[in-house]
Amino acid sequence: MQDIARQAVREYVDQASRRDLIDRVLDTELPRYAEALERLGR
Repeated sequence: MQDIARQAVREYVDQASRRDLIDRVLDTELPRYAEALERLGR
């Protein structure tokens, strides 16, 4: 049972870390390409 809990915590931390990285990249890159993305969305 303890191994299952450890694995669940590891997976949660891995997902949260990736999510934070993606959020940071999007925060910096989306504004940079906002005009191009807006044109593509038309």
